[in-house]
Formats: sequence, C-alpha cells, structure tokens
Amino acid sequence: MKKLFIAALLFVGIVSFAQDINQKPARDQREKLTPEQRNEKYLQKLTSDLSLDKKQQEQVKQLIAEKSAKAEKFRQSRKDSKTPLTAEEKAAFKKQMVAEKADNDAKMKSILNADQYTKWTALKKEHKGHHRKGDFKTPQERDQAHLQKLTTDLNLNVDQQKQVSELLSDRSTKMAMLKKSRKDSDAKPTDAERKAMKKQMEEDHKTYDAKMKSILNADQYKKWTAIQKEHKDKMKEHKKDKK
Repeated sequence: MKKLFIAALLFVGIVSFAQDINQKPARDQREKLTPEQRNEKYLQKLTSDLSLDKKQQEQVKQLIAEKSAKAEKFRQSRKDSKTPLTAEEKAAFKKQMVAEKADNDAKMKSILNADQYTKWTALKKEHKGHHRKGDFKTPQERDQAHLQKLTTDLNLNVDQQKQVSELLSDRSTKMAMLKKSRKDSDAKPTDAERKAMKKQMEEDHKTYDAKMKSILNADQYKKWTAIQKEHKDKMKEHKKDKK
C-alpha cells in the first residue's frame, strides 16, 4: 500500500505537467506511441508555441523525461496492487497534487524568459477552458456529433439522418435512465443482476443493429458494421493496455 501511494504521488507530476503544457492532440490518443515518442511530441509542441532555443529544449526535454519515468513507475505499481487509498491518503494525495503543480510551474518559470512564461500560462488557461467546454458535452451534443460523423462516413441522405437522429436520441435516453438508476442505488448489483443486465445490453445492441440495418442501404450497412468492428477492436486494445 505504501509503495502504491508513493507511486501515485509521483504520478501526479507527469499528469499535471502534461496538462500544463497543453495535452497531446486528440490524434495522438489514437496512435500507438511509445513514452519517448509522446515526450518528443510534447517537446515539439512547446518548441513551436514558445520558440524555445536549443538550451531551453534540452532543459524541458529532461523535465518531461523525468516526469514520464515517474508516470511509468506509477502505471507498473497499479498493475501490482488494486488496494484503494484511505481517506487520509486521498487527502495527502490531493495536497501533493497542488505541490507538484507548483513545482512544475516553478521549474518552467526558471527555464523560460518572461514573454515565454506569460504565453505558457496563457496556453494553460486556454487549454483548461477548452477541456471544460469540450470534454463534458451534453447527451444531445454527443448525439449530434455522432450523427454528423455517420452522415459523413455513410453519406446519409436527409431522411436517413432524421431516422438515425431519433435512434441515437432513444439510445441516449435509455443510457441516461440506466445511469440514474445506478446512481440512486447504493447497493452493488448481485451476480444475477449483472447477468440480467448483460443480457439486456446484448438484446438492446441487436435491436439497435436491426434498426440501423433497416435505415441504411446494403453498402452503407456493410461500411457501418466495419466501423463498429474497428471501434470494438480499439476498445479491446485499450482495455489490454490498461491491464
């Protein structure tokens, strides 16, 4: 437990630092990058945005590498233990987060000149605002974004767009009801309830698939199933990476 907690505190540095220097682009999240490749992208981003000179690039590169190494140790420790933190450890963790962010800020301030530091803090503020606005979309906004993607990928006509929109909305409503029911209940589901839930999800998926098939033409449905499979494979790969 103690080792896990210490590793967790160390991990805060890389998380805070990565957010502070404007997190990697969404495109990178879909790529299979090594830690070294991600670090290099961070450095390239900073070099471009702040016009870092050679000496500054070396200093920032070292700072990023140190935080990345700590993050890797944390991920490994998470694999070795699943014991949750106590309330006291969580409080200490939160306090350490603040300290780590302040430490990263101080190190960056010592590396950058006044103008660069001003721009860097502005970039952090901009990213923070974008994160709040972009990552916490309403169900309606997510449905609309999904509809736009399907319209582009499958070349949906106006009538198909309307039908798919209704289907997405219906599915979102069911998801919201499920989340609410789970939130209102403090009791953990029994094995029987989990099995029933899994069965219901499978049936809902089949119904959703059948409705999509009735809306799309043969070529569109074929492409849609290929997209679904690709997404499912990525989800499986993502789960493997987390283990």
